[in-house]
Amino acid sequence: MKNVQTRFAKSKYSELNELGTRFNLSFSSRLVFSNKIIALDGTKKCLLVLNTDNELGEPCLIDLNDVAVITVKKSYGSIKQGELKNKGIEEFLKRIDLEFEFSNRTETIVLPFYEPGTDDPGDRTKLNRNAKTWHMILSALAGS
Repeated sequence: MKNVQTRFAKSKYSELNELGTRFNLSFSSRLVFSNKIIALDGTKKCLLVLNTDNELGEPCLIDLNDVAVITVKKSYGSIKQGELKNKGIEEFLKRIDLEFEFSNRTETIVLPFYEPGTDDPGDRTKLNRNAKTWHMILSALAGS
């Protein structure tokens, strides 16, 4: 299983490098998670999002100069009375998203970091930490 993931990652990193060349981007940070790769060109303040499920899909480019606000949005399932005595709040977590709101348009881009149908519940903590880290990095670059 690990070799399959390594081949997958190498092929996607190769694709990422080709996209960087095509869009004249030099990535200082990248992250592979779920079915996505995100890569940041900190100098040009541009985030590239590549969905690895779709072979023909075009990447999404987010110009951080146009972003007004980036938020981490967490969605939880229903919690019955008394359930928090035995379980932590994270066990009820259904989604973790980074949301990008733009200063010059009404569109919002949602970048899912954790989705229950796609991701292993055991990865929630790691993906939550990744979302917070990327939120901090991208917020520092956005609109500045």
